[in-house]
Amino acid sequence: MSETLNLKASRKGNVVVVSLEGSLDADTAPRLDKAIGKLISDGESKVICDLKSLKFISSAGLGTLSSLRKKLKGAGGDLRLASPTTEVLDVFELLSFTRIFTICANLDEALQGF
Repeated sequence: MSETLNLKASRKGNVVVVSLEGSLDADTAPRLDKAIGKLISDGESKVICDLKSLKFISSAGLGTLSSLRKKLKGAGGDLRLASPTTEVLDVFELLSFTRIFTICANLDEALQGF
């Protein structure tokens, strides 16, 4: 049984910040994929996912983030992650995804130099 995933997008200069709340797993990952896919098709290439309210991430969620990062890189941008909870960061570290993503302690740090 999956929790829900709430998404909220806002703009900080030339960067779109997508705040995630709830769980990112096989059931909810397609919503994130569709939302960021629409941003890319609308010409956006710089996205930060704010994870401060994300309670859980599965391997399916990690796979979706990785795929979105590749699409954004292909569009000349990137996907950065900000403010992960300890539980979510542990999953990234366990699967060595900390080597793939730019993971920042907070949103201001993620915005710097983007």
